Amino acid sequence: MKKWIIILLVFAVFVISFGFIFTATTEHRAAEEKKAANQVKAKEKKKAKQSIEIGTPTLFVHGYAGTKNSLGHMMSRLEEADGAHKALTITVKKDGTLSVHGKYDKYTRRPLIQVLFEDNKSSMVNQTKWLKTVCATLKRDYHISRINVVAHSMGGVSFTNYLEETSTQNAYPITEKLVLIGAPINGLAIGDSRYNLSENGPKTETERYANLYKNREKIAKSIQVYTIAGDVLDGTESDGSVPLASALSAKFIFQNVTSYSEKVFSGKTASHSNLHENEEIDQAVSEFLWD
Repeated sequence: MKKWIIILLVFAVFVISFGFIFTATTEHRAAEEKKAANQVKAKEKKKAKQSIEIGTPTLFVHGYAGTKNSLGHMMSRLEEADGAHKALTITVKKDGTLSVHGKYDKYTRRPLIQVLFEDNKSSMVNQTKWLKTVCATLKRDYHISRINVVAHSMGGVSFTNYLEETSTQNAYPITEKLVLIGAPINGLAIGDSRYNLSENGPKTETERYANLYKNREKIAKSIQVYTIAGDVLDGTESDGSVPLASALSAKFIFQNVTSYSEKVFSGKTASHSNLHENEEIDQAVSEFLWD
Protein backbone atom coordinates (compact mmCIF):
# COMPACT_ATOMS: atom_id res chain seq x y z
CA MET A 1 0.00 0.00 0.00
CA LYS A 2 2.77 2.37 0.95
CA LYS A 3 4.48 1.51 -2.30
CA TRP A 4 1.43 2.64 -4.30
CA ILE A 5 1.13 5.81 -2.26
CA ILE A 6 4.77 6.63 -3.00
CA ILE A 7 4.24 5.90 -6.69
CA LEU A 8 1.16 8.14 -6.77
CA LEU A 9 3.00 10.94 -4.98
CA VAL A 10 5.93 10.72 -7.39
CA PHE A 11 3.52 10.70 -10.32
CA ALA A 12 1.66 13.71 -8.90
CA VAL A 13 4.90 15.62 -8.43
CA PHE A 14 5.88 14.74 -11.99
CA VAL A 15 2.54 15.91 -13.37
CA ILE A 16 2.65 19.16 -11.40
CA SER A 17 6.25 19.83 -12.41
CA PHE A 18 5.46 19.10 -16.03
CA GLY A 19 2.49 21.43 -15.80
CA PHE A 20 4.64 24.24 -14.46
CA ILE A 21 7.27 23.67 -17.14
CA PHE A 22 4.64 23.48 -19.88
CA THR A 23 2.90 26.62 -18.63
CA ALA A 24 6.17 28.53 -18.33
CA THR A 25 7.24 27.40 -21.79
CA THR A 26 3.87 28.34 -23.27
CA GLU A 27 3.89 31.74 -21.58
CA HIS A 28 7.46 32.36 -22.73
CA ARG A 29 6.56 31.37 -26.29
CA ALA A 30 3.48 33.61 -26.19
CA ALA A 31 5.55 36.50 -24.87
CA GLU A 32 8.13 36.01 -27.61
CA GLU A 33 5.41 35.84 -30.26
CA LYS A 34 3.79 39.00 -28.88
CA LYS A 35 7.15 40.74 -28.84
CA ALA A 36 7.82 39.72 -32.43
CA ALA A 37 4.34 40.85 -33.48
CA ASN A 38 4.84 44.22 -31.78
CA GLN A 39 8.18 44.64 -33.53
CA VAL A 40 6.53 43.94 -36.88
CA LYS A 41 3.76 46.43 -36.10
CA ALA A 42 6.31 49.04 -35.03
CA LYS A 43 8.24 48.58 -38.27
CA GLU A 44 5.04 48.81 -40.31
CA LYS A 45 3.96 51.91 -38.40
CA LYS A 46 7.36 53.53 -38.92
CA LYS A 47 7.30 52.63 -42.60
CA ALA A 48 3.78 54.02 -42.97
CA LYS A 49 4.78 57.22 -41.18
CA GLN A 50 7.80 57.63 -43.41
CA SER A 51 5.58 57.26 -46.46
CA ILE A 52 3.51 60.25 -45.34
CA GLU A 53 4.57 63.44 -47.07
CA ILE A 54 6.50 65.71 -44.73
CA GLY A 55 4.43 68.87 -44.41
CA THR A 56 5.99 72.20 -45.35
CA PRO A 57 5.47 74.56 -42.38
CA THR A 58 3.81 77.90 -43.03
CA LEU A 59 5.06 80.92 -41.10
CA PHE A 60 2.63 83.73 -40.28
CA VAL A 61 4.24 87.15 -39.83
CA HIS A 62 2.19 90.10 -38.58
CA GLY A 63 2.54 93.74 -39.57
CA TYR A 64 3.31 97.01 -37.82
CA ALA A 65 1.87 97.06 -34.27
CA GLY A 66 0.60 93.52 -34.80
CA THR A 67 -0.22 91.05 -32.04
CA LYS A 68 -1.00 87.35 -31.71
CA ASN A 69 -4.53 88.16 -32.87
CA SER A 70 -3.45 89.81 -36.11
CA LEU A 71 -3.05 86.52 -37.95
CA GLY A 72 -4.08 84.23 -35.11
CA HIS A 73 -7.73 84.18 -36.12
CA MET A 74 -6.85 83.29 -39.70
CA MET A 75 -4.66 80.46 -38.43
CA SER A 76 -7.52 79.15 -36.29
CA ARG A 77 -9.91 79.22 -39.23
CA LEU A 78 -7.39 77.38 -41.43
CA GLU A 79 -7.08 74.75 -38.70
CA GLU A 80 -10.83 74.29 -38.59
CA ALA A 81 -11.59 74.42 -42.30
CA ASP A 82 -8.47 73.04 -43.95
CA GLY A 83 -6.98 70.53 -41.55
CA ALA A 84 -3.96 72.66 -40.67
CA HIS A 85 -2.34 72.38 -37.23
CA LYS A 86 -0.65 75.11 -35.22
CA ALA A 87 2.72 73.74 -34.16
CA LEU A 88 4.81 76.59 -32.76
CA THR A 89 4.56 80.16 -31.56
CA ILE A 90 7.88 81.97 -31.77
CA THR A 91 8.16 85.32 -30.02
CA VAL A 92 11.17 87.48 -30.79
CA LYS A 93 11.96 89.48 -27.68
CA LYS A 94 13.23 93.04 -27.76
CA ASP A 95 16.83 91.84 -27.30
CA GLY A 96 16.49 89.52 -30.31
CA THR A 97 16.30 86.27 -28.34
CA LEU A 98 13.53 83.78 -29.01
CA SER A 99 10.79 82.34 -26.84
CA VAL A 100 9.36 79.19 -28.43
CA HIS A 101 6.16 77.45 -27.36
CA GLY A 102 4.56 74.34 -28.81
CA LYS A 103 5.78 71.14 -30.41
CA TYR A 104 6.84 70.59 -34.00
CA ASP A 105 6.41 67.21 -35.69
CA LYS A 106 7.59 67.08 -39.28
CA TYR A 107 4.81 64.61 -40.10
CA THR A 108 2.09 67.02 -38.97
CA ARG A 109 -0.32 67.83 -41.78
CA ARG A 110 -0.04 71.49 -42.79
CA PRO A 111 1.89 72.74 -39.75
CA LEU A 112 1.53 76.43 -38.89
CA ILE A 113 4.11 78.57 -37.09
CA GLN A 114 3.22 82.00 -35.72
CA VAL A 115 6.00 84.59 -35.52
CA LEU A 116 5.51 87.49 -33.11
CA PHE A 117 7.69 90.54 -32.53
CA GLU A 118 7.65 91.78 -28.94
CA ASP A 119 8.80 95.15 -30.26
CA ASN A 120 5.99 95.27 -32.80
CA LYS A 121 6.70 98.80 -34.02
CA SER A 122 10.32 98.31 -34.95
CA SER A 123 11.99 98.98 -38.30
CA MET A 124 12.25 96.81 -41.40
CA VAL A 125 15.97 96.43 -40.69
CA ASN A 126 15.32 95.01 -37.22
CA GLN A 127 12.47 92.79 -38.38
CA THR A 128 14.66 91.40 -41.15
CA LYS A 129 17.38 90.60 -38.63
CA TRP A 130 14.83 88.90 -36.36
CA LEU A 131 13.40 86.88 -39.23
CA LYS A 132 16.91 85.64 -39.93
CA THR A 133 17.19 84.48 -36.33
CA VAL A 134 13.82 82.73 -36.49
CA CYS A 135 14.46 80.97 -39.78
CA ALA A 136 18.02 79.96 -38.93
CA THR A 137 16.71 78.45 -35.70
CA LEU A 138 14.02 76.53 -37.56
CA LYS A 139 16.61 75.00 -39.85
CA ARG A 140 19.27 74.33 -37.21
CA ASP A 141 17.12 73.12 -34.31
CA TYR A 142 14.05 71.73 -36.06
CA HIS A 143 15.67 70.57 -39.32
CA ILE A 144 13.13 72.50 -41.37
CA SER A 145 14.55 72.89 -44.86
CA ARG A 146 11.53 74.42 -46.63
CA ILE A 147 8.88 76.92 -45.57
CA ASN A 148 5.87 78.81 -46.84
CA VAL A 149 5.09 82.29 -45.53
CA VAL A 150 1.97 84.40 -45.06
CA ALA A 151 2.89 87.98 -44.20
CA HIS A 152 0.60 90.92 -43.52
CA SER A 153 1.44 94.57 -44.11
CA MET A 154 4.91 95.53 -42.85
CA GLY A 155 5.61 91.86 -42.23
CA GLY A 156 5.45 91.37 -46.00
CA VAL A 157 7.91 94.19 -46.63
CA SER A 158 10.34 92.81 -44.05
CA PHE A 159 10.08 89.28 -45.39
CA THR A 160 10.72 90.50 -48.94
CA ASN A 161 13.85 92.19 -47.65
CA TYR A 162 14.76 88.99 -45.79
CA LEU A 163 14.54 87.04 -49.06
CA GLU A 164 16.93 89.42 -50.77
CA GLU A 165 19.45 89.02 -47.97
CA THR A 166 19.28 85.25 -47.47
CA SER A 167 18.19 83.38 -50.60
CA THR A 168 21.72 82.23 -51.45
CA GLN A 169 22.67 81.23 -47.90
CA ASN A 170 22.39 77.62 -46.73
CA ALA A 171 21.79 78.59 -43.10
CA TYR A 172 18.15 79.36 -43.89
CA PRO A 173 15.24 77.26 -45.17
CA ILE A 174 14.19 77.59 -48.80
CA THR A 175 11.03 79.66 -49.11
CA GLU A 176 8.70 77.87 -51.52
CA LYS A 177 5.60 80.09 -51.39
CA LEU A 178 4.98 83.62 -50.14
CA VAL A 179 1.62 85.33 -49.61
CA LEU A 180 1.78 89.11 -49.24
CA ILE A 181 -1.38 90.60 -47.70
CA GLY A 182 -1.67 94.37 -47.96
CA ALA A 183 2.09 94.88 -48.00
CA PRO A 184 3.10 98.54 -48.57
CA ILE A 185 6.00 97.76 -50.90
CA ASN A 186 6.05 101.35 -52.19
CA GLY A 187 4.96 103.23 -49.10
CA LEU A 188 1.71 104.62 -47.74
CA ALA A 189 0.88 107.65 -49.91
CA ILE A 190 -2.89 107.27 -50.34
CA GLY A 191 -4.59 109.36 -53.01
CA ASP A 192 -1.33 110.60 -54.53
CA SER A 193 -1.34 109.88 -58.27
CA ARG A 194 2.42 110.39 -58.44
CA TYR A 195 2.77 106.87 -56.99
CA ASN A 196 0.44 105.22 -59.51
CA LEU A 197 1.78 102.29 -61.49
CA SER A 198 3.04 102.42 -65.05
CA GLU A 199 3.98 99.45 -67.24
CA ASN A 200 7.49 99.54 -65.81
CA GLY A 201 6.73 100.18 -62.16
CA PRO A 202 5.64 103.01 -59.86
CA LYS A 203 5.81 106.47 -61.41
CA THR A 204 7.44 107.65 -58.19
CA GLU A 205 9.55 105.31 -56.09
CA THR A 206 10.04 105.45 -52.35
CA GLU A 207 13.50 104.73 -51.00
CA ARG A 208 12.17 101.41 -49.69
CA TYR A 209 10.90 100.35 -53.10
CA ALA A 210 14.06 101.51 -54.87
CA ASN A 211 16.24 99.38 -52.59
CA LEU A 212 14.01 96.33 -52.95
CA TYR A 213 13.94 96.74 -56.72
CA LYS A 214 17.70 97.16 -56.91
CA ASN A 215 18.24 93.84 -55.11
CA ARG A 216 15.38 91.89 -56.71
CA GLU A 217 17.78 89.60 -58.60
CA LYS A 218 18.95 88.19 -55.26
CA ILE A 219 15.56 86.57 -54.67
CA ALA A 220 15.54 82.86 -55.52
CA LYS A 221 13.71 82.34 -58.80
CA SER A 222 12.08 79.14 -57.52
CA ILE A 223 9.69 80.97 -55.18
CA GLN A 224 5.96 81.34 -55.92
CA VAL A 225 4.36 84.62 -54.82
CA TYR A 226 0.73 85.60 -54.35
CA THR A 227 -0.13 89.24 -53.61
CA ILE A 228 -3.44 90.15 -51.98
CA ALA A 229 -4.58 93.78 -51.92
CA GLY A 230 -7.71 95.52 -50.69
CA ASP A 231 -9.89 98.32 -52.05
CA VAL A 232 -12.59 99.65 -49.72
CA LEU A 233 -14.22 101.43 -52.69
CA ASP A 234 -14.25 104.87 -51.07
CA GLY A 235 -12.50 106.54 -53.99
CA THR A 236 -8.99 106.33 -52.51
CA GLU A 237 -8.05 103.10 -54.31
CA SER A 238 -6.69 101.70 -51.08
CA ASP A 239 -7.56 99.41 -48.19
CA GLY A 240 -7.74 102.50 -46.00
CA SER A 241 -4.07 102.24 -45.02
CA VAL A 242 -2.15 100.86 -47.99
CA PRO A 243 -2.68 102.13 -51.57
CA LEU A 244 -3.48 99.52 -54.20
CA ALA A 245 -0.56 100.79 -56.25
CA SER A 246 1.81 100.19 -53.35
CA ALA A 247 0.65 96.64 -52.65
CA LEU A 248 0.59 95.73 -56.34
CA SER A 249 4.06 97.15 -56.97
CA ALA A 250 5.30 93.80 -55.61
CA LYS A 251 4.94 92.43 -59.15
CA PHE A 252 8.01 94.42 -60.20
CA ILE A 253 10.09 93.14 -57.27
CA PHE A 254 9.14 89.53 -58.03
CA GLN A 255 9.11 89.79 -61.82
CA ASN A 256 11.72 87.04 -62.26
CA VAL A 257 10.29 84.33 -59.99
CA THR A 258 8.70 81.05 -61.07
CA SER A 259 5.16 82.21 -60.42
CA TYR A 260 3.60 85.54 -59.50
CA SER A 261 -0.11 86.23 -59.16
CA GLU A 262 -2.25 88.86 -57.49
CA LYS A 263 -5.84 89.50 -56.52
CA VAL A 264 -7.72 92.57 -55.32
CA PHE A 265 -10.56 92.13 -52.83
CA SER A 266 -13.15 94.88 -52.57
CA GLY A 267 -15.59 96.33 -50.07
CA LYS A 268 -15.67 96.91 -46.33
CA THR A 269 -14.24 93.47 -45.60
CA ALA A 270 -11.18 94.41 -47.66
CA SER A 271 -9.99 97.13 -45.29
CA HIS A 272 -6.41 96.78 -44.09
CA SER A 273 -7.21 95.26 -40.70
CA ASN A 274 -9.98 93.10 -42.15
CA LEU A 275 -7.89 91.49 -44.87
CA HIS A 276 -6.76 88.79 -42.43
CA GLU A 277 -10.31 88.38 -41.10
CA ASN A 278 -11.90 87.83 -44.52
CA GLU A 279 -12.96 84.22 -45.12
CA GLU A 280 -12.72 84.67 -48.90
CA ILE A 281 -9.08 85.53 -48.39
CA ASP A 282 -8.70 82.49 -46.12
CA GLN A 283 -9.87 80.35 -49.03
CA ALA A 284 -7.56 82.09 -51.49
CA VAL A 285 -4.59 81.59 -49.17
CA SER A 286 -5.49 77.93 -48.60
CA GLU A 287 -5.79 77.23 -52.32
CA PHE A 288 -2.46 78.89 -53.05
CA LEU A 289 -0.60 77.07 -50.28
CA TRP A 290 -2.09 73.59 -50.47
CA ASP A 291 -4.04 72.94 -53.68
